[in-house]
Formats: sequence, C-alpha cells, structure tokens
Amino acid sequence: MNRVVISGIGVVSPLGIGFTQTWKALLAGHSAVRRVQHYDPSSLRTQLGAEITDFDAKPYVRNRKSLRLMTRANQLAHTAVRLAADEARIDPATPGNDTVGVYLASENQIADPRHVLDATVEARDDDGSIDMERLGKAAANMYPLFFVEGLPSAEMFFLSDEFGFAGPSAFQSGAGDAGISAIGNAYRAIARGDTAVAVAGAFDDAVSWWCASKLDRLGLLTAATGPGAVRPYDQAASGTVLGEGSCILVLENYDAALRRGIQPYAEIVGFGGGWEPVAPGQIWGDGSGLANSVRSALREASIDGTAVGYVAADGAAVPRADAAEARGLRAALGVGADSVLASSVQPAVGQLLSTAGALNVALAAAALREGAVAPTLNLEHAAADCDLDWVPGTARDLKSDYSLAIGRGLSGQSAALALKRI
Repeated sequence: MNRVVISGIGVVSPLGIGFTQTWKALLAGHSAVRRVQHYDPSSLRTQLGAEITDFDAKPYVRNRKSLRLMTRANQLAHTAVRLAADEARIDPATPGNDTVGVYLASENQIADPRHVLDATVEARDDDGSIDMERLGKAAANMYPLFFVEGLPSAEMFFLSDEFGFAGPSAFQSGAGDAGISAIGNAYRAIARGDTAVAVAGAFDDAVSWWCASKLDRLGLLTAATGPGAVRPYDQAASGTVLGEGSCILVLENYDAALRRGIQPYAEIVGFGGGWEPVAPGQIWGDGSGLANSVRSALREASIDGTAVGYVAADGAAVPRADAAEARGLRAALGVGADSVLASSVQPAVGQLLSTAGALNVALAAAALREGAVAPTLNLEHAAADCDLDWVPGTARDLKSDYSLAIGRGLSGQSAALALKRI
C-alpha cells in the first residue's frame, strides 16, 4: 500500500480566503458569527450566521462561461480547488492531470431559487396554495438551465473542464461525515494505486435562506443572539448557526510528493465510518457509531487511542449531541478527560455541513505541522457529561505525533480520519 500525504490545502471560509488566513484567525480566537446580511432572516427562529463577505470568484475561475453557470456553492468549491492546486503546484491542463482523481461532498441542492419564483407566484391561488396544473404550464417559461445548474455534482464537470482532471472520482451528499468520507475515499484510492494524486473535500453555502429555512426548525440551530451564541459542550448550549465555505485538499502519493519537492502537511494513516440508531423525531444518536468510526480509523493506523494528541471535533452545541460526541470519543480513545485535546470551530465559522468534516481534516493536519491547536470559543462552564479537554478560550501547543478528524451527519452517520506527523 502507498503512503498518502496532504500536499495542499485550499480554504474559503467566513474568516478569510486561503487556509493561512483562516488558520491564523482561528488560533487568534476570531469569530465570523453575526446577524445574517445576505437576506432578511426575521422570519426564522435563528437570526445569526457565518457569511463570507466580499467574495469574488473571478480571479479563481478562468472560464467565464463556467462562472456564469456556477452556483455560489460551486464558486466556493472552485476557488478552494484553485488555492489547493496552487499550493501543491498542480497546474491546469498540464500532462498528467487526466489521472488526477476528484472526490467531493456537498449538501448543495438547488440552483438560484429566483429562477423558479415567477412561475410559482403565477401558479398561486387566492388562498396561497399552488395550482399544479398552472404550475406545469408556467414551468415552460422557467429558466431552462435551472436543473442543470442545480446538480449537486456539477462542480466535478467544471473542474474537469478547467483542470483536465479525469481520474477516478466520486461525489457524496451529507454533512460532516460526507466531507470526511470524500477525503477518506481519495486516501484509499491513492493507497491502492488507483491514482497518485487526488483533490478531495467539500463545499456548501449552508447559510443561504434555502438551507436555513429547512434546518431552522430541527433543533439544530440556536435562537440566541450576540457573538457568544454558539456554545458547544457548555451548560448553556442551545444550538449552532449555519456557515458557508469550502475546504479542498490535494492528496498525493508520499514518494511522488517528495520527488516534486513538496513539504506535506501530514500523512493520512487511517479512515473509518460508523452509524448509530436514531430514534424517530430525533437527529442525534448515542455516540456508538462515532466510537466505531474512530476505532476503525485507529485500527487501520495501527495505533491505540492513547497515541492521539488532538481531535478536530464536531461541537454541534446541542446538549444531546455534544454528550453523545464526548461519550463516543471517550469509548473509542479509552482516555480520561485530560489526556487528549479536542476542539470545535463551529463558534467561529458556524455549521458548515459537509465542509465541516473536510475543514476538520485540514485543522488536524495543520495542528501536527504547526504544533498548535485552535480553541473552542464561548466555552465557560462545561456540561457534566462533556468532560474532555475542549481547549476553551485560547489556542494550545501540541506535541503529539497523531491527530484525529471527525465528521458527523444528521441521521447517525459518522466518519473519522487519523493523521500522522511527518
């Protein structure tokens, strides 16, 4: 089996364009959570979000026709790929790109909804209901590319068109577990020799009104206001807020990276997934699936839980979910409250859905290379059943050779990736 390393990281987040800018902001304890500005959120229970302001994809998308067809989520992804490829010194449309794999994840579900609003209004009866017969007739006048632009996997076409990527590929839909799994599947492909290089990660514009209106009533988001609203693992935790962004990694055969003079962030040494039963009407399980995914990743890495110095954690800021996460980590790592550092960046960038898992991999890799751990903000009084060292308040040094990134879904899914210092 080939060794697999991370040779480039591209991030577009509410804290900045580029991984270095985001990483420094996280270490400094900055947060992008504030009242939503892109639309009026007054009809929603949750008024806050973590938005990317002043974002312009033009410098990163060279094909102007593609740019016109892209959704905002696609633009975020394309920008992150460009940043990661530049760092890994992979040039577009050069010989060899036809073997580069593409493994992406997203909850991107719709093109610009304004393209269908006129037809919907035209089909509306006086009582507010939709007349399906009139809607069918009005649909003939809808924007013809609405469905095509809204395909969740459309970004894979844009990447192939601009970069010439044509190697093995896969697309997944989901939350943080999907982001981890996209990277895990790319890791497995390189380890097996299916390809020597792959771009892998996730993208989502979760703070959009379309996504926010769907998740607002699920008990995932907080109704609290102010900069300290998101409080994972805290006694006052009441939910998170949505964010937007993309995190894309370049994964590469270790020997090939060295020949190209690349200094990798870290080596990926284990990947695992799990699932736990979820009761009807609930989102979160009991943590058993998370424990299984961590155990699987550690088993493949040939280490036990005591070797792990840091966990890039989920931190849903929902009491039941936080307790289940802590329970799963304790069970899998076999450690006490003070022997492993774990932190969540949701108070800083919001719930990024699939991107949350991919960003956790980037944070776990950077923690090993830089010897530092981003803190969990707004944690003042840890809940009794959340008794791990969540790195409250300020960044911490890290001396361990191993870290762990986890991602959790909204229906009991989970995934974990183990990383090793190089």
